[in-house]
Amino acid sequence: MKNNSNYSQVPSRFDTEDEIFIICMSETEEFPQYITNFNDIVGRYDNRLISLDYKNLSLDSVRQRLNGDLINIEHHSFINSRLMRRNYQYSVILHSNSGKYVHPFIFYTGSLPVEKVDYLNDVMIFNPNWFITREVDGNIRLNNILYKINENIKLNVYDCFDLIWLPKFNINMEFDECVLKCISLLKDIPMDYKLRLIVEKSYSLWLGKSVLDENELEKARMCFTMSELKLRPFEEQFRDAMMDNRFRRGIDISESKLIPVLLKFKSPEEISKECDIPLERVLKYVEMSK
Repeated sequence: MKNNSNYSQVPSRFDTEDEIFIICMSETEEFPQYITNFNDIVGRYDNRLISLDYKNLSLDSVRQRLNGDLINIEHHSFINSRLMRRNYQYSVILHSNSGKYVHPFIFYTGSLPVEKVDYLNDVMIFNPNWFITREVDGNIRLNNILYKINENIKLNVYDCFDLIWLPKFNINMEFDECVLKCISLLKDIPMDYKLRLIVEKSYSLWLGKSVLDENELEKARMCFTMSELKLRPFEEQFRDAMMDNRFRRGIDISESKLIPVLLKFKSPEEISKECDIPLERVLKYVEMSK
């Protein structure tokens, strides 16, 4: 994260892609198969928060195959030698603690080219498997989704993963254009309710990450089919994603722009405390909005 004064106004660190990765990994059984192509994966989502065995590791996900082998899937939106060494250490510790063979995977959502070879690879110590989203043909995946919509064919769980990660695939649209295009399709897409909820959760976060125009934001949010009761728990995540995106892009947001946006999600007292802005200044904007 950049070290500048703007970041002091952000209540907490928020990584949109990590959040969406965790949604897919924790709320579906099939996402590890989508990444690995292994069709013999058993067991639920596991990481250090819910596993006594791995509580001292910052693992993104550990799964097991029918033959007992372990699968460690790590998400990265950028890669460097330090991260490669860390992933290598994860595999070594998992093997040492369990005595089982470990299949390391990297779910990479960053830009290309990606340098996959460093010292560890050069000496043949560590050679993880990669799922690189930018190497997936997004136009083919989108056409498949559009075909199923036109034919009223239900999207399966793997189609939904394609839809969720489509903005990170190789597609002939800008990121925000792709997000808005996919959101415009949400009401017309035939899928199970549980899958729809996962897709809409993910797109509420993509929307906050990529779209800056307030009118576009509100228009896009009207396309979600989740009830207000279901959508409300994700409003804060959506707000954080939107704020995270703006600060990461280095956009200077004055109080006159920041406070009206935050008032949609937070009380004046919360804004004052979290953003270190005097309460009386926040209350002025409340009065102005009446």
